[in-house]
Amino acid sequence: MKEVAEVDAAKLPLPADDLERAGIIEVLKTDLDYWNSRPDSAKIQVGAEFYDAPRLRATVKALLEVFSAEMPAEELLKTLRDRFRIYRASADDGTGKTVITGYYEAEIPVTKAPDETHKYPVLLKPADLVKTTPAMGTDFDYGRYDEAGKLVRHYSRAEIHAGRLSGQGLELVWSAHPSQIMLLQIQGSGVLRFPDGDYIRAGFDGANGHPFRSVQKILIDCGEIPGMSFKDFIKYLSAQGLREERLADLNPRYIFFKRRPKDSLPYGAIGRTLTAGRSIAVDPKYVPLGLFGLLKSKRPVAQGDGLAFKDFNRFISTHDTGSAIRGPGRVDLYWGTGPVAETEASSMKAPGELYLFISK
Repeated sequence: MKEVAEVDAAKLPLPADDLERAGIIEVLKTDLDYWNSRPDSAKIQVGAEFYDAPRLRATVKALLEVFSAEMPAEELLKTLRDRFRIYRASADDGTGKTVITGYYEAEIPVTKAPDETHKYPVLLKPADLVKTTPAMGTDFDYGRYDEAGKLVRHYSRAEIHAGRLSGQGLELVWSAHPSQIMLLQIQGSGVLRFPDGDYIRAGFDGANGHPFRSVQKILIDCGEIPGMSFKDFIKYLSAQGLREERLADLNPRYIFFKRRPKDSLPYGAIGRTLTAGRSIAVDPKYVPLGLFGLLKSKRPVAQGDGLAFKDFNRFISTHDTGSAIRGPGRVDLYWGTGPVAETEASSMKAPGELYLFISK
């Protein structure tokens, strides 16, 4: 199997969903709201087939009808097999598997003003940032026009650390650690906590157009560190003193933020609120946004100071994207907010299977 392809419905596993049914209805309503906002002419490609917005609205409405009936797992499986075309998204490396990781709403300590310790700002979007389109003929998602009028990538992380964006009033808050800002950027949203306990929320508002490079993978590959959870890796980077900034600079990609209301929840590339445990990030080049499906894998479960791993399958929707999520065989599962979400999402990396549904 290569990339995304229709499969025999008999391959769909028994849907023994491990979360509350209310979350299924929530993501389906998000999907329906998304497709209702799209013109009838909007089309997506799933495998070798193209589907327009009316067909996708009909799919979501049919799924809402199915899941509102609260069928037993065996009856639900038969209904899905009978009424929907089943697609599977897989890596094109011959394994037929999907690699599943996790992400969450980060929380980092910050101050409202810089001091001797807090020297690294969380930045707002620069006025000259340009969101590129396919018609522009570039291979990057964001950029700027240089002095000659050429569209180029915006400044790299190292250039930003060197002060290329200073003096523009873009500083939202200040952090003591560039690695914690990188954590916030990788998660895409977060809580910025002040010393007095007060906080603000920040959400994605653009990037610099440079490709993402995993600093953790670089250091593992060169033998500096063993494999560890992403949570432990950020702790490692934060303890590196003067090396910390140089190590963070190995990832040239930089994310800009905007202030969000305190009571707001993280939102995805679909432009709507994410649902913890059910929203996933995908590469929309292969797996379109706004699709409902079933995910099967093994996940970490926090138990005191340790972790256990258990098999699970769960209904999900494709609501988000990520610079590290590339190819048809990559999925990032949104875990939610809080210390348990941080611990479990940071430890999530497992092979699995992703199935997608389109009404017949």
